[in-house]
Amino acid sequence: MLRFLTRSIPGRILAALLSIYVATYLATALVVYSGVRASILESDAASLEQLADLKYGQLANVFGALATDLTAWSKLDVMNDLVSGDIDKRVTRSLEELKQLYKLTGDIYAFDASGKLLASSRGGRRSGPTDRLPQKWQNHERRLVLVDKDSDPMTGAEVVTFEIPVYGRFDSSYRIGTLVMTYPWSSVERLLFGLEGGIVLLERGERARVLAASPADLVARAGAERIRSQAEGVVGDLVIGRSLSKSGLIGGWQVVTLHDTDSATRPLRWVALELLLLGLFLGVPIIFLGRWLSKRLTAPIAELTRVVSEIADTDRLDARAPVPPSDELGSLARSFNRMTDHLERVARERERYLNELSGLNQTLEAKIAARTEELEAAMRAQQRLIGDISHEIKSPLARLSMALGLARVAPEGGRQRQFERIESEVENIAALASELLTLARLEGAAPPPAFAPLDLDLLVGEILDDAAFEKPDRAADLRRPDPARDGGGIVVVGNADLLRRAIENIVRNALFYTAAGTAVALGLARREDGAVVVTVTDQGPGVAEAALPHLFEPFYRVDEARARDTGGTGIGLAICQRVVQLHGGAVRARNNRPHGLVVEIDLPGAPGDAEAAAAVSPRRSGTAPS
Repeated sequence: MLRFLTRSIPGRILAALLSIYVATYLATALVVYSGVRASILESDAASLEQLADLKYGQLANVFGALATDLTAWSKLDVMNDLVSGDIDKRVTRSLEELKQLYKLTGDIYAFDASGKLLASSRGGRRSGPTDRLPQKWQNHERRLVLVDKDSDPMTGAEVVTFEIPVYGRFDSSYRIGTLVMTYPWSSVERLLFGLEGGIVLLERGERARVLAASPADLVARAGAERIRSQAEGVVGDLVIGRSLSKSGLIGGWQVVTLHDTDSATRPLRWVALELLLLGLFLGVPIIFLGRWLSKRLTAPIAELTRVVSEIADTDRLDARAPVPPSDELGSLARSFNRMTDHLERVARERERYLNELSGLNQTLEAKIAARTEELEAAMRAQQRLIGDISHEIKSPLARLSMALGLARVAPEGGRQRQFERIESEVENIAALASELLTLARLEGAAPPPAFAPLDLDLLVGEILDDAAFEKPDRAADLRRPDPARDGGGIVVVGNADLLRRAIENIVRNALFYTAAGTAVALGLARREDGAVVVTVTDQGPGVAEAALPHLFEPFYRVDEARARDTGGTGIGLAICQRVVQLHGGAVRARNNRPHGLVVEIDLPGAPGDAEAAAAVSPRRSGTAPS
């Protein structure tokens, strides 16, 4: 075989074909393998960075919640008992109840101003080997302080410690003690670990120590220097991701995620093997085809060589080389032209397919990017709404818990006041839940509300009558639409109950946030394009310009005049905005001149006049989510 490949023209042609095939196939396979491997490692690095940010965010959220709780507990009235040495054990009971209520995995300790342990969530004055405030727990600042991973002097376990000074309610500058809460380090590790790959919790700065790491073999192979070097991406035989630097309680910490490159690229080994087998499989028919083709191409030359040799040996000038029915060169040219035409058609088809595929990819990428942005915005809105709901419910729950505690210790004759306070807080929570349910149903819009033509003049009149009935002391401040000026018989297509609720929320807000004697005017108008504009104008304090775009967000409250102490659940305007959007309209707010606030509702108008208004939906009709 080797002699055939090296000493004959067909063999050399076959060897050249095989060399081209092997070189091309190996180069293509190497480029594909390298590109796929680099893409996999790059994707793995991005995933590890996202995982590090996620773990850091989870840890920051847990510590932030604990810090918020501890700050709130330090301001409880019961903490004033630290001055008297907690004689009646109220502080001890409160700490035990807080630990049980919040399901804390650590402990809470209360020390007086001299550093003596007075109470703990574990019960009793002495909860460990010492009854004095440890040196490393002493906080000389007025704010909450986080102590990094260290042993608990009370239990000996590894913990993270939160410390905050306690000041008297009777004098905010008089320090009466220290409140300390521990969080088990095992809980931190459970929060971080448990996923495939390695995770390291690193303390940055001068100390630059590893606080937690798992698994040990992967972290040991990475090495402490490589972990502390802030290198990320593909580093040697590892893929490293790091959380972004942030401020806060754990601003000095960083989560580092590790992954073995061999593990990340393990699936490529099977791809390489399959490429090799495919190359061998394709090589067999190429060998047979090349040998046959090389002999066929050199057959005329061999025949000519035979004839020339015959003439040279015999000196016969009449020897002729056989001429095939068609010229070989002409046939080769025609075959080449046909092949060229075929390749050109294939190239054009390929280019067209590539252009179509590129267009499809761009369209798909644009849709994916838009959908991703929508999902991220929805997730941010959902997280913000959940946080706002938690904040709104937490305060009445805390007051409810405090009222229950006071009711338990109050004398028989003094419990009624606490029960009334409990009833009030329950009503507040129920009202908030009802408003949230309404907002959720409006967001889902399933089933959709029933729409019908309705007379907006009649609806506005009913709303103003109801407002005057609810607040008779403000009836004289209400200004009704002037039919002669604003136009009568304004008809829109919508749901009467939903529109009533939306406009009522704005009118009530105007009455609640303005003083008695301040005019609140409600106007109706039809624009040239047929749209209907409902305006509610007051002469109150107005709203800061920066706050206007946020007025219709759930639980958004403006400081100063428009504050929580005026009542409401905080989502009335959000419901109003959703109702208007369901009707195909828009709502906006702007400051009045010289002062006050103007809220405008744009609604699509319906053709009609005063006679048509008489045949529209009856008073107080329609179906609205509840």
